Amino acid sequence: MFSGLGVLSHFDSIFFLVALGGVLPILTLYMARIYETAKSTLALRHRKRWLLAQLKIRPDCLRASLVERFSQCGKANCQCHHGGEKHGPFYYLTQCLAVGKINKFLLKTPAQQQAARSAIEHYRQLQEHLEELSQINAELLRREEPLRND
Repeated sequence: MFSGLGVLSHFDSIFFLVALGGVLPILTLYMARIYETAKSTLALRHRKRWLLAQLKIRPDCLRASLVERFSQCGKANCQCHHGGEKHGPFYYLTQCLAVGKINKFLLKTPAQQQAARSAIEHYRQLQEHLEELSQINAELLRREEPLRND
């Protein structure tokens, strides 16, 4: 529990936080991929060197979500209110900044939408490489091996 603001729990390698500070609870889900660490120490060190060579922080990294929405307009006679198709899609960039703090805005152009997709993917790739590096380092520590012997 985090000082009354939320509850942290886990179930089968799935971790989640429910923020209780606001009116609606927010569920944040993070599931780490499990990487193969049953290899020889030499193989782990080779993989670690490869990962370190791959780590590139791109200037357009973005930790966010791209959300697609369809909505009803304010015109009572519009087809969207009478079983017809809703308006959209509208694309929003959404970032969770802190408990109860969400940054969200409309991406108006296809260029903005593509830039967001690319930047989110770059962040995801960086996060995956860091997670694998972390698991390799944990395994090396478990084997009582030095971490900086590369």
